[in-house]
Amino acid sequence: MPFTTVDLVTSIKPPQVSEYLVYPWLYPGRLCLCVGATNIGKTTATLEIISQLLKGDHLWDRYPCKKIDKILYLHAEHTLATLQEAAATRGDLPSNAITVIHEFGENGPALLDPNCRPTPCFHELRRFVADFRPNLIIAEPISAFIGTSENDNHEARMVVSMLANLGASVGASVLSHHHVGKAAFDPDKTAPEGIASGVARGAMAFEDAAESIIYLKRSGKKGENHMRIETPKAKGFPISPVTIAFDEDTLSYTHVPQPFQERDLIAIYDRVRKHPNETNTDLINYFRNLWTCTPNKVVLMMRRAVKVGLLPSSFI
Repeated sequence: MPFTTVDLVTSIKPPQVSEYLVYPWLYPGRLCLCVGATNIGKTTATLEIISQLLKGDHLWDRYPCKKIDKILYLHAEHTLATLQEAAATRGDLPSNAITVIHEFGENGPALLDPNCRPTPCFHELRRFVADFRPNLIIAEPISAFIGTSENDNHEARMVVSMLANLGASVGASVLSHHHVGKAAFDPDKTAPEGIASGVARGAMAFEDAAESIIYLKRSGKKGENHMRIETPKAKGFPISPVTIAFDEDTLSYTHVPQPFQERDLIAIYDRVRKHPNETNTDLINYFRNLWTCTPNKVVLMMRRAVKVGLLPSSFI
């Protein structure tokens, strides 16, 4: 059979914000891996993302979301009642928008059999997705879809690819959850920028094959219910860590500003959105003083924000 070839340089324009479901994490046809310790809040954070996507609003009043109306939740972790209770507690998730698959048949949700061949479950999921055509697919947790061992790099890479392709077949984004391993608590597993690397449990291929990764970590002083979100594998331009506070009564989150630390395109975008009458000079001076950097560095950020569609071309 002859090989299929493509030209490498098909486009030099980076993915635009308007193409993302949630910029900079959820992009159609690609898988974002959400990694965090047990009970840190992966599910509640996911429900928060779902809520904002169904409204077409800004996640944590900061990250632009595209309005969607159809979500497929592949739920293979704790009991379905736990997920339903969390959704009911929020009280802002409409009916007929989130379809959950919790029972995957007698052989479970594994997508590959012991010989690394697609299972009947995968074929049935592929048929269901083709008919249902969701905008977002959530797979929780990704380890449940592994047939044998989550330490097998080959199988981990295949499952990530299968889930991503499942989304790509209908233009859906894919968000999957994973737990941390021992590396998360190893101070030597830290990149120079201060962002941990290789903290996902099991095979490194989970992180290697995922298009983007977000790490959830506890943050703040004792008694504060804060969580820090890090994006070490952002596509396009780097995304700074962000801190959010959890409300146990409503199971929702709010952004906790850390202006000096948030040196990224979203900071520029957020400032422009909330202060539309500021001039470019005002904007440059604001961030130059906030970040203690040169005006040229702020201008570079503004140009990058224009490239991905966060700011109109009039800003350069």
